[in-house]
This record gives sequence, structure tokens and C-alpha cells, in this order.
Amino acid sequence: MKNLTFAAAIAASLTAALPAAALTDNLGAQRAVADAGHVELDRVTSATGGYVEILDGSSIETGVLLGSEDVRAGLETDVRVQLIHRPYRDNVIAVLYDADGQVTATRELRVQN
Repeated sequence: MKNLTFAAAIAASLTAALPAAALTDNLGAQRAVADAGHVELDRVTSATGGYVEILDGSSIETGVLLGSEDVRAGLETDVRVQLIHRPYRDNVIAVLYDADGQVTATRELRVQN
């Protein structure tokens, strides 16, 4: 009985530690988006919360802002970013910022026509 209680305590402590260790800022594995008036991101994970920007272009420095959306801390699915206008190029860049405005993740997405 003592071993069972000890094993349960260890399992509970490991389970409690998993979300903190597994929570890294990322934009999922998505590689493409539809050519539409919005971008739908299937998974956004943020440790602190923040926002996502969608840029038209090939780099963060030169990209034109198409739209942004706030995200909460943790995992969010189906994050919809309304765009000011449709992308001009065949690709856009999704940029995830933390609560302090620091870039924590980026993902280049192909625009499907």
C-alpha cells in the first residue's frame, strides 16, 4: 500500500510538471493557408499570451502587416486573423509575439490559390 501511494504521488507530480515543460511558443505544423480575407491558424501555443501578426512578404523586417489577433496563454486552436487585404505574394509569414512584444515564433505559410 505504501508503494502504491508513493507511485501515485510521483505520477501526480510528473503530470503537473508536464504542461509547463511542454508549453513552448509555436505556431503548429501548418504549412499553407487559403487565399481569403482571413488566415486561419490551426494551432497557436503561447506561454504568456500575446498576439499573432500576419505579414505579406518574405521577412519580418520588410513584410507588410496584413492583420493581427490577440492570443491567450496556452494552446488555442483555429485562431482567425482578419486581413486588411488579401496577400499580394504566394506566401505570408505568421509571427507570434509574447506579452512583452518579443518575437517567440515564426512560420512561413504558402497561400493556396
